[in-house]
This record gives sequence, structure tokens and C-alpha cells, in this order.
Amino acid sequence: MSRARATAPSPGHRHLAFSDIEWHEGHERVAEGIDFVRRAVSEWQVGTEALGGDEEQAVDVLLVAAELLSNAERHGGGATAIDIEPRSGALCLTVTDVSPLPPRQVRPHLPERTSGHGLYIIDRLSTAWGWVPCRSGKAVWAELPAGSLQARCDRAAM
Repeated sequence: MSRARATAPSPGHRHLAFSDIEWHEGHERVAEGIDFVRRAVSEWQVGTEALGGDEEQAVDVLLVAAELLSNAERHGGGATAIDIEPRSGALCLTVTDVSPLPPRQVRPHLPERTSGHGLYIIDRLSTAWGWVPCRSGKAVWAELPAGSLQARCDRAAM
């Protein structure tokens, strides 16, 4: 049983709020968020050949979700929510946290470093990413290609 509240306020859009319960460890939010994204990706068949994709698309979505969630825990004071939404052949992931400070890429990126790879990975795998201030922190988002996912979600909403 999930300990966070998941909702689907509009066709295709999924939202998971972490604020409904008290979390003892940040890694629990990360694991719950990854599982939430994994279920959506599976239901939407992201990465399946039938939708014009490949397995790497699904893996990329999960990796970016993991990085966004981990960054929110490590640098943003804790993730408060994650959203996943299909948008015109792309998939948008958004993670909100409690810090108003913008995400900072470590530059230059050096593979031999033991940390500082999260935003580099997000930048390399997504078609676009950014952040916006929110009422109680910020939202960091990333958009990834997702084949003909939008058409599938549009058909499902009919």
C-alpha cells in the first residue's frame, strides 16, 4: 500500500504528493517517487515498439525521475511532490521541493568526481529542463521524448 497520495486530475496527468504523511528518510520519498513514475511509464507503455519507442526511453524517464528526486532530497530540503504528464509526444517530469534556491550545475562536468552528475545526466537525457519558483520552494522540470505517447493518452481520454 502506498503511503503517499496519488491522483490523476486530468487524463494522462499524474500527481504524487509527499506532504500527506511524515517521512522518516528522504530515500523513502525517492523510492516511492520512482515507483510512481515506473507505474505510469508501464501503464502508458512508454518505450514499447508499438508506440514508436524503445526500451531506452523508459529507462531514461526513470533515470531522470531518480535524479530529480535525489537532487530535491540532497539539495532542496526534501521533495514535496512529483508530477508526470504527457505533452505532444514528450513526457514532462516535475519535482517540487522546499528550497527557493535554484539548481546549480557543477561545471565543468568531470566524470571522475564522486558526485555532481545529476543535472548533467538530466541535461543530456532531456530535450529541455528548468526550474520555476513556487509558493513554498521551487519546481524543477525535465521534458523527455516519448514517441506517440500523447496520441495514446488522447485516445484513452475519449
